[in-house]
Amino acid sequence: MIFVMLVLLMISGFGWLNSFRASLLNNENIPSIPYDNTYSWTEVFHGYEAYLDRRISYSVVSGPSMEPTFGDGDAVMWVEVNPAELRVGDIIVFQHPTRSEEGLWTHRIIGITTNGGSQFETKGDNRAESDAETPISAFYVTEKYLRGFVIGVVYNAGPS
Repeated sequence: MIFVMLVLLMISGFGWLNSFRASLLNNENIPSIPYDNTYSWTEVFHGYEAYLDRRISYSVVSGPSMEPTFGDGDAVMWVEVNPAELRVGDIIVFQHPTRSEEGLWTHRIIGITTNGGSQFETKGDNRAESDAETPISAFYVTEKYLRGFVIGVVYNAGPS
């Protein structure tokens, strides 16, 4: 998985640098941030999808629970994943079992149990307790609520 992440990072860097060089040669206005050029990023994502043979989805992070890894308004890119491939330390996207109106959550896996199916104990990087220890709504993420595995982030991409 680390190899895939390194390849994706290299592809992003080369694509952005090539786009930047082309804009200089054509005397075009240079976008202030790389993801302002939606068409180029769409091409990059389709390239990732072809390489990974998986559809890439994204969701915007709401709140500070994953700071400093990423924060409010950052967009995380994720792919569907076989639960058996996940490991402690991976960051996943999931639907909260009792608070579906809040949208998707993004937290780090801190524990895995496999009792007739995978259950993941998760925790925000900026939290003292895990989601299973939260007094108001303790829960484990089951396969039913798992949506995907985070493969990247676009910082400050959404409303904060």
